[in-house]
Amino acid sequence: MTKIILQFLFLLMIVSCKGQTKKEMKNIPVSDQKETSNTVESIKTLQEFKFKKDEKKTYQEVKNSVEKRRNNLTLENNLDSVSKQFKESLLNRIIPFWEATEWSFEGHTSQPKKGEIACGYFVSTTLKHIGININKYQLAQQNPINEAKSLVLNGEIIEIEGEMIEENIKSIHKRLPEGIHFIGFDQSHVGYILKEKEQLYLIHSNYTDARGVEIETIETSTVFASYSKFYLVPLSTNKRLLKRWVNKEKIIVIKK
Repeated sequence: MTKIILQFLFLLMIVSCKGQTKKEMKNIPVSDQKETSNTVESIKTLQEFKFKKDEKKTYQEVKNSVEKRRNNLTLENNLDSVSKQFKESLLNRIIPFWEATEWSFEGHTSQPKKGEIACGYFVSTTLKHIGININKYQLAQQNPINEAKSLVLNGEIIEIEGEMIEENIKSIHKRLPEGIHFIGFDQSHVGYILKEKEQLYLIHSNYTDARGVEIETIETSTVFASYSKFYLVPLSTNKRLLKRWVNKEKIIVIKK
């Protein structure tokens, strides 16, 4: 079923989460889409990723632990092990704390579940908290293409554009390796896209009904169905980014 037909069935106007523009968009229901053929049970909560060792720790204690582990890394470490530690730091240790943190258009809290967080600040803050040396305020204030340019570090941004939702999903599956990545939605929204056991998930501060930070399968995401253009940047498999992370090198935010 094409987006045009979906839009005809259901129109819901919302505002973007990005600070630069409050572009009106149409939410498109995806409840009539086919269920994924993958037999692996889908992840339904970010707490499923959280390490048990962190369950009784405070957020600051986990941040300190993440920093300590990163400080022990060197470029002599195997790239796969660096990639694994990056993914664990972000997905298994930092992000789970943020689940259910409320969304607001101007939200920029640095403490999970205390205050509110916009989509751009959710990405920039969690990256900052695993040790990415970047100005989180400047990154969050950019449009999605400039956020992608900042994180790709002169690499190639993966651009996906099409009117068919299912084709866009297939294209993303084909282009992305397993791991956690940045996703920009046209000019208005950003988040993470996770490819895990051949399934795709969105992890973002969801502006829909102000639901806040959550994980959802790409097939059931109203936000994903609302867009036809996407910018993707690998993070946990991005050699340039991993090198900057290990060396604590500053990443310049692209503003133009």
